[in-house]
Amino acid sequence: MSQTTQDAPLAPKRSGAPLIGSAVAFARDPYALYEDIASHGDVVRFSLGSYDMATVLHPDGIEQVLVDDFDRFRKPDGAASGTDVLSEGLLLSDGEQWHRQRTGLQPLFYRERIETYADTMATYAAAAADEWAAADGVDLSDATSTYTLRVLGKTLFGIGAAEYRDAVRAGAEAILERTSQNPVSMGIPEWIPTPSNRRYERGIDRLDGVVSDLLADREPGSDREDLLSLLVDMRADDELDEAEIRSQLVTFLFAGHETTATALTWALAELGRKPAVARRLHEEVDAVLDGDCATLADLPELSYTEQVVRETLRRYPSASAVFRETDEAVTVDGYRIPADTFLTLPQFHVHTDERWWTDPMAFDPSRWDDIDDPPGDRPEYAYFPFGGGPRHCIGMRFARMELQLALATVAKRVRIVDAPDDIEVAVGSTVHPADPVEVTLERRT
Repeated sequence: MSQTTQDAPLAPKRSGAPLIGSAVAFARDPYALYEDIASHGDVVRFSLGSYDMATVLHPDGIEQVLVDDFDRFRKPDGAASGTDVLSEGLLLSDGEQWHRQRTGLQPLFYRERIETYADTMATYAAAAADEWAAADGVDLSDATSTYTLRVLGKTLFGIGAAEYRDAVRAGAEAILERTSQNPVSMGIPEWIPTPSNRRYERGIDRLDGVVSDLLADREPGSDREDLLSLLVDMRADDELDEAEIRSQLVTFLFAGHETTATALTWALAELGRKPAVARRLHEEVDAVLDGDCATLADLPELSYTEQVVRETLRRYPSASAVFRETDEAVTVDGYRIPADTFLTLPQFHVHTDERWWTDPMAFDPSRWDDIDDPPGDRPEYAYFPFGGGPRHCIGMRFARMELQLALATVAKRVRIVDAPDDIEVAVGSTVHPADPVEVTLERRT
């Protein structure tokens, strides 16, 4: 331990209830809990159930953890979130294992490769919009999930995903429920047959069945250049073991479609609730698109579409928080955090902090009229929807392009004529609607 860390004052601590700490407060209202935590400072310790926690709320401290001192923090294992099924994949792996996986997968996410997926993203969005307009009503979470899974299946797995849709959704919902639970209940062992544990097991079993089918249908050494083939080849070359390849596939099946679907759900819901935003977006796509489908060439001109995407990821970040653990006692932003502390860097709070954002809970894409990232005189990590540093989300370019192409294409073809005024926000692994979001869409003439 360095002299600096030894001499640094221990980060202040928010007191909580005996045994459960701040768990009940988090379950009731995560936003209110973090506002209370923030009243103690920008580096604050607290507890959730049996976990010793700390949070970093200032962008400069977040940058220190993610960028400057990233190698002093490890990724928590899957047990910390109750999602062991993800523990060997890129999202939660650490150290040499993570570096080996990231290096092997990175070529599939280079800009040049991602751009070849643009036509698929837009064409599928057009088909989805037409289906939605023909229906009496649409559950946005369900509909956008179907769309993003189709895109994922075609681009990264080289399959038609329709036959796997229900099973992947069951697995995704199981993971979302598990990561949205009261942290005290998350500490209940999976072998205890609670209703929640049984639902989780059923969902994960169905998702694991999809993984088995995908692996059975793809042989190593094929001439296909997609993610599934690359993973199969890495296993054949002993670069991945069986647990790693299965966890990797679950990670991409879940995160690769769920996070983008959630963001698209929020964006479309806000269009239904904000006529002025919808009107400005419709004016842009009518002026830019040559036809009813956005293209890769259109993206530089779709500036307001990009603003809507950026504001969606600010107000409703697809990842609610970045998590780390301390290997040893460390000093962050002048305060000491003990070893083996579970660290949160909460996008959902920082993105709505009044120090950095005017009227932060309002959905206002015009705040991005100056397209700086983040806009205005703000620290860089006042906005970090895809994390940051060496471990930033590998799918960042994929997700941003898909969201922009899908949103522009949908806005060109349809309008939302009925959307709920109040949508309860749930904070788990994602910031997602707590209940189905039912809307009505109609074809634009």
